[in-house]
Amino acid sequence: MVLVMAERLYLPYSTGCFVCGHNNPYGLSVQFYVSGDQVCVDLNIQEHFNSYKNITHGGVTSAVLDEAMGWAAFIFSDSEKFLFTRELSVTYKKNVPLNTPLLLSTEFVSMERGVAASKGKITDMDGNVLTLSKGLFFPISQDKMEETKRHLYFIDGIDYHPKALKYCKSSLNVN
Repeated sequence: MVLVMAERLYLPYSTGCFVCGHNNPYGLSVQFYVSGDQVCVDLNIQEHFNSYKNITHGGVTSAVLDEAMGWAAFIFSDSEKFLFTRELSVTYKKNVPLNTPLLLSTEFVSMERGVAASKGKITDMDGNVLTLSKGLFFPISQDKMEETKRHLYFIDGIDYHPKALKYCKSSLNVN
């Protein structure tokens, strides 16, 4: 049996964001990507995000799950705008270790009456589930979408998801 890795199509980042802000010295600086029908993040959380010794703070894991689920709702629904979180639920199954390679993956579940549902998880490299999440998301206004687009950045030379290019890119945000 041959395993075929799904292509990675990346999503833009915002410089100041706690989760994806590449220029935020206090943030996680993660890079979201789409693989198959999921939005993913390769995590390796550094020790200054600890709760107890060698354990990631639960608020940090919930923040990155929240943003990734919002991306999944945007990329895989028919929404042309980003979505704000209406409801977030996180179940901590095991401690999330620091300085350890982990995988975060999220999936779009459904869109009903303008509200999107997504789910996510963080696993270790052996596939053990550490954290589960689910959330509900609603589209932002067109004005907020236009404002937000001005703060998103694309790096030359990497492949982006077509929906991100279509709805997120403006003439101001090319690196």
